[in-house]
Amino acid sequence: MRVYSTEAMPTPGRVADTLNSAERGIPIADKEVFVLIDCARAAAKLVKLSEVASERTPDTVERVLAAAKEELGMEVAFVSEFAEQRMIFRKLVGEAESFGWQEGESIPLDDTFCRLLIEGRLPSVIPDANGNEWVKPLDVTGEAGIGSYVGAPIKFSDGQLYGTFCALSHSPDPSLKERDAQFMRVLARLVAEHLERERHLVHKATARARAHELRRIGRELHDRVAHTMAVVHQSLQLYEVYREREPEVAAEKMQLAKRMSKEAMRKTRDLSRALNANEGGQELKAALSELLQDIVPPGMDRELSVVGEEALVSDGVREQLFLVLREALRNTVSHSGASKVTMTVVVDQAKIAGVVEDNGQGFDRKTSDPAESGGLAYMADRASLLGGACSIDSSPGGGTRVKASFPLYGALFSTR
Repeated sequence: MRVYSTEAMPTPGRVADTLNSAERGIPIADKEVFVLIDCARAAAKLVKLSEVASERTPDTVERVLAAAKEELGMEVAFVSEFAEQRMIFRKLVGEAESFGWQEGESIPLDDTFCRLLIEGRLPSVIPDANGNEWVKPLDVTGEAGIGSYVGAPIKFSDGQLYGTFCALSHSPDPSLKERDAQFMRVLARLVAEHLERERHLVHKATARARAHELRRIGRELHDRVAHTMAVVHQSLQLYEVYREREPEVAAEKMQLAKRMSKEAMRKTRDLSRALNANEGGQELKAALSELLQDIVPPGMDRELSVVGEEALVSDGVREQLFLVLREALRNTVSHSGASKVTMTVVVDQAKIAGVVEDNGQGFDRKTSDPAESGGLAYMADRASLLGGACSIDSSPGGGTRVKASFPLYGALFSTR
């Protein structure tokens, strides 16, 4: 991958000879010196670029940002995502606090250099922000104290715009040139390739999780709902048989049919909600509220709290968190003997976390039932699919607390 044209670039030996001549006092044209120095800088950037591109690891984005910050001598570098007319800082490297920025937070897209860059109204390099007629009036220029800027769009292979790859400093930097913009564009392509690859892996993991959930629903339909409806059908048939000659037995069969039909309806609603969760059809708060209403028995108190901007959470993460919390709630209702269960969800700038806590009998995980252990492993597996984590704290007589947390967009920007 070529960053700079090398057609007129002197060889390394030629660069060294010229610089040595300058040190010995041999007259050399100023232009030639500057050209050779520029070539040396370009060569250094090529070396740095090859180092970053050669090893693709989970922290590739952070390493690319660090390379941009170091090679351009800027104070901060970041990757942003555009969503809902806002620019979200997905990854920051450098002195972000001095600009008033934090990972995961967002600012209005209209008040950014990046919007003007994407619209083609701003060059990729701004050596002096206070001297540029487009960005000087922006609120962000003064509030963040931006003096110089280099940026490039991040686009996926299908042409979809993700956001921008940028480096900034508080002070103007007259040395910034178009070559630096070209360097940033190449790094932006590296970031786009990494994000696209990771997004593909997340989609595959989510697809596997959905397939697993659909298989589970199929088993539930066959083993539970179908079986319950068979009991209803059989009870009604027996009611017909006993109605005339043994009315008391017939009445028992009718009562059993009524109970089983209610049970079948409850199980069907539960499975319907699971399908809705897989389709991303409900907001998390609404889905959890219905889940508590349907699963928690009348004698058990329940509380639900959802805090933060749910819109910042990707559909895949929201879906997996719902499924983990549902499994935790089922365990509470089935095994804890609790009188109260509390469900809490908090969305902050970097992650979403959900907690299910009860005041039940608790358990010793070392001696827990294999079926229970399978459920706990199921929750942990779901969390790990998207770069999250799941913990279970419990002790005999001390209740149980299950916590699951995910990066907002899954494994793309996991900080584990």
